[in-house]
Amino acid sequence: MDMQLRFRRSTLAGILGLPLLLLFCFLYYIIFAANLNLYDGESGLFQLALNSHDHFIYVNTVDLISDRGFQYGLNNDFGIASIYLALSNAFPFLVDPDFTLISFLFNCVTLCLCYLVYASICDRLGLGMFGKISFFANTYFIYHAQLINKDILTILSFLLVIYFGLRKRLLPILLLSPLLVLVRQQLAVFAIIYMFLMQSRQPWGRIILVYFITSLVAAYLSVNFDIIGEDSLGSGFSAFLMGLNQQYFIGYLIFNPVRVLQYIGDAYASFFLATGTGGVDTAKLLRIPQLITLLLLSKPLLSIVIHFNDWLKTPARPLVLVVVAYLLAWLMNPTINARYVMLITPVLVLFALYVRNFKHRVVI
Repeated sequence: MDMQLRFRRSTLAGILGLPLLLLFCFLYYIIFAANLNLYDGESGLFQLALNSHDHFIYVNTVDLISDRGFQYGLNNDFGIASIYLALSNAFPFLVDPDFTLISFLFNCVTLCLCYLVYASICDRLGLGMFGKISFFANTYFIYHAQLINKDILTILSFLLVIYFGLRKRLLPILLLSPLLVLVRQQLAVFAIIYMFLMQSRQPWGRIILVYFITSLVAAYLSVNFDIIGEDSLGSGFSAFLMGLNQQYFIGYLIFNPVRVLQYIGDAYASFFLATGTGGVDTAKLLRIPQLITLLLLSKPLLSIVIHFNDWLKTPARPLVLVVVAYLLAWLMNPTINARYVMLITPVLVLFALYVRNFKHRVVI
């Protein structure tokens, strides 16, 4: 009887929470994204509410692919543009010149799938209603629901990998890998690393090996391929690492731990909301509830480092190794951006809730 009551409550959390989240996504869409060409993101009170810069790059890439004028390079534009070209051909009645409506609807469908997988993970880990409600603390999903972006699909990929990991099934992840390349090239690297680590009960040796390989490969790619321009690097720490890579290829190998701290620092810099033109950075504002959630869960979250080996012997093993694989794959990216940190925060919340709810160690 008690189990039936918990099931009904956790189901109710989704029935009430998901429509409310989608309503906020829709209101945000009406206010900011629906008239994209009229939106000025650098004036008024709420600024920088949309990632319109990347969106228009993807729209332009869709046009280039359809006109057979796109040349594939080492970038993440081709895959997501191909997905939207397929969607526009399948649902032409949803396509407007700026792709705002079709991207909003596709993102909302993906967001619903994210919740369903998240809820399934909560069920498998015994996190109950509170675990499922934690999904809705991430108001940054509202930002992800707007315009063409890879982030919401990336989060879904992380959650699917965890779900299959909890079921001890690696074959679906392997079959999913070609699709992951379309979303983000790093996602395929992430999936390969994750499967490699999952196959070892004591993966420390493999983690160190992969760290060396990914650090050196990332350094080589940053030097020999036009992954990011000098204007984006600036003259700070990233430029210093680029110079070190150009000489010895060891910039990331030595300084990746520092870059992890930079990721965390950039995420929590979101609490500084003011823009240079007197407004509020809306994207940062939407990150704050999730960042506060992580602060409240900081004690159980830190155990991923302190008791790393212990948690590998529990059902939390897929969560732990997803975080490790994410770091190893995303540190190959030359840039530091809070957006990338927000991708992994749903996984961190799930892990922290598992630790808090199950302080005893259950051996698999």
